[in-house]
Amino acid sequence: MRSRILLFFLLSFLAFKSLAQVNIMGKPGYINTPSANWNTDRPLGITFSHLPGDYSMFGNEKTDVNFYSFRASLTSFFEVNLSVAHRPAKAEIDKLGVGDRQLDFRFRLSKEREFLPAIVLGWTPPGSVAPYLTHDYLLATKNFKTNLGRLQLTVGFGSPYVFLKKTGSDSYFDLEIKKKSQVNLNAEYLSGFFSAISYSPVDFAGVMMEYDSNSLNGGIYIKPFNWLSLQAHTYEAKAWGFTAGLNLSLSKSPKSLRAYEDRMD
Repeated sequence: MRSRILLFFLLSFLAFKSLAQVNIMGKPGYINTPSANWNTDRPLGITFSHLPGDYSMFGNEKTDVNFYSFRASLTSFFEVNLSVAHRPAKAEIDKLGVGDRQLDFRFRLSKEREFLPAIVLGWTPPGSVAPYLTHDYLLATKNFKTNLGRLQLTVGFGSPYVFLKKTGSDSYFDLEIKKKSQVNLNAEYLSGFFSAISYSPVDFAGVMMEYDSNSLNGGIYIKPFNWLSLQAHTYEAKAWGFTAGLNLSLSKSPKSLRAYEDRMD
């Protein structure tokens, strides 16, 4: 399985173009961590990710997880993301249907400027059914262009607390605040400071490392087409995962004009 994934990546390396990879939940980012990048040209995203059991964010549930994510940029500063976590082994035993759902929003507070980073706020509505995946954070991303390629740095802080609906309550607004660690044993994900760095020697590929406030991860990514991003990553050099993301445009311009615009980018 691993050899087929790596071979696919090497063959795809011969293709072309651009940056803007996504994380496991389909948001602009790295592996687990988000970034402040904003894809205005291709506002719709569909992503599939595979996480190994030991790093699947489900506490004692050490089973592999597949994430199916859908992203939509509704405005130039507001984005909504829906992710569904599906555990094939668990679903087969318990006859489960759709897995845990996670809805969250991104707000672009400022664009990147010459000397200032882009800043994004992430927020998960209270009462999430998957509190271990809450994305309540503030982060900044800065790109540095050099003669040897592009370097991107991201730093952020994720809230260690989560809003939960009180047990037995019928009201959505009857909430309580708990630490993530009280809800799930693997709740260090985006809880406290996190950071990431990526290096792109060419426009269509690069390497990345991150600290997601729980583990140190690394990976490679490529973009064989301007609508497709692929990445393979390792968690603490102990387990492997991968992500494939489609970034779709709503543009209806003629094919010849789109080809000209691609050459100009």
